[in-house]
Amino acid sequence: MSRLMRQLILALFVVVLILVFFSSWIYAEDLTIAFLPRSLGNPIFLDAFEAAQKKAYELNVRLEWVAPFDFDGEAQIEIIENLIRRGVDGIIASVNDEEPVRQVINEALDAGIAVATFDADCPDSGRLFHIGIDNYAAGVEIGTALVEVIKSRKLQDHELDTMIMTGYREALNLEERIRGFLEATAGEVNLNIEAILENEDTVEKSILLLEDYVLVNPDVDVIFFVGGWPFYVPGEALPNFQKWAQQGGIAVGIDLFYDALLLQKEGLIQYLIGQDMTSMGSLGLELLVNYIRFGQVPPEFVKTGLEHANEANIDRLLQIHKPWLVK
Repeated sequence: MSRLMRQLILALFVVVLILVFFSSWIYAEDLTIAFLPRSLGNPIFLDAFEAAQKKAYELNVRLEWVAPFDFDGEAQIEIIENLIRRGVDGIIASVNDEEPVRQVINEALDAGIAVATFDADCPDSGRLFHIGIDNYAAGVEIGTALVEVIKSRKLQDHELDTMIMTGYREALNLEERIRGFLEATAGEVNLNIEAILENEDTVEKSILLLEDYVLVNPDVDVIFFVGGWPFYVPGEALPNFQKWAQQGGIAVGIDLFYDALLLQKEGLIQYLIGQDMTSMGSLGLELLVNYIRFGQVPPEFVKTGLEHANEANIDRLLQIHKPWLVK
């Protein structure tokens, strides 16, 4: 290699180092982004939290993970108002109650703060984009899966008493799942909806409601879990549910994670559909940062897709979805 060539390579190397240093200096935590899950007490958001943390480190942004501990629409509004006063650069929120939150989202936009939503949308606000699943489609798919389970047991001509467990009826994403579920099952099987129980988006109340319901109503045939609330604990904490399921009860649900998969492998849950919280955390943060830094406008709705758990793939999914390590 000639001396001139070596000098050119060295010069190029120095230029690259300077560019890397300069870009790191420019973006050395120049942005503060607030991520707002619906509540800190719902473990389903842990995958989004971990993924957002990693992406924030890569992008050199300051990430704040803030929310009320329990589902509380007014507390979420107060948090957003405080973020506006502080002048954060961006907010990504899973919206608790669409109607009252819409106004405060628009106030943040008027203050020059970029706002997006994940998991639970506020579509009539001015938010930049939403990242998450198509909740209506998720309801249709879990309803279709239930129809197949019922037909496999030759129960399609029977009236099946059914309980639906949700978080809050005010939650748009959960209502869309219920709507899709009911439309997919209508005319295919005969479900008699006996109760729609609201657990206030808390694990503790969901366990109490479920255990009490199957104890008092042991003849209920089907339970649809709109989210995974009662399954964030080991199956041993649900003795009444386990007994009900072992005696032929049919359970299907949305949200897919390690403890729920264990129950499915044991035959206590017949079908699960999961949402990609990892992408909501990582890609959601990246899209918002790219908009703020470079003006890159993302699609209004970024679909993260659905994951199905069945007998064919349950062992593989248990290898992928490990128990959460709460940080």
